[in-house]
Amino acid sequence: MSYVIGVYMGDGSISRWRNRFSLRLSVKDKEFADKFSSTCAQILGKEPYSVRHVKDRDNYETIVANVSFCKFLARGLLGLDRYVGEHPSGFVRGLEDSDGCPAVTTTKKRGKPWFFVQVVVATSTSIRLLSYTRTILRECLGLKATFVYKGKPRPSVYKDKLFNSKKRVFDLRISRSGDVKRFSRIVGFDLARKQEKLDAAIAVHERFGSGQDAVEEWTRRWVRGKSEWILKKSVD
Repeated sequence: MSYVIGVYMGDGSISRWRNRFSLRLSVKDKEFADKFSSTCAQILGKEPYSVRHVKDRDNYETIVANVSFCKFLARGLLGLDRYVGEHPSGFVRGLEDSDGCPAVTTTKKRGKPWFFVQVVVATSTSIRLLSYTRTILRECLGLKATFVYKGKPRPSVYKDKLFNSKKRVFDLRISRSGDVKRFSRIVGFDLARKQEKLDAAIAVHERFGSGQDAVEEWTRRWVRGKSEWILKKSVD
């Protein structure tokens, strides 16, 4: 249940039409949509809900039409706190599967190559959600996380009109090396590609440190894509 709560607080949404309620998840990652579908089905004692590919958005979407379930999730953080507290790692995994990722930096610090591994737990305009999650990480899991200001959301188009948001976007990040390793052990990512990347980055850092050797080893196996590091297809 706590995993579903985390996903709902991240990428999930609830829509209502008359007396009908629907919990919806629309994401780029099919593995994520399948995981959410099967978890909701298990909670409700149903067969896994269908996951369909929406071609025009290149998204995978699953919809759970259950009034009681939607009303339960709509209680908000205060009303759901007891369930999160019972399984805090599940809540964090749900949230990070939505918005989180391993963050690997290969840049220069004081003119020298620098390799740095962090975990982005969530990205949001909701300070309340991020503060709540930071407290869960600290008090329940013994992990320190901090806010990183990301700027403002990109302009969005609705009905041929351009809208600019005044809200500020923040990351919630785990940065200390010991906490990153502890996170991998006791929480981790449910999505295999994210966990594989985190484990690989930790292994490089442990073996090669944070200097040029680490940068060279990482870039030997991984290439920077548009939004994330991608494992090269063939590496000796």
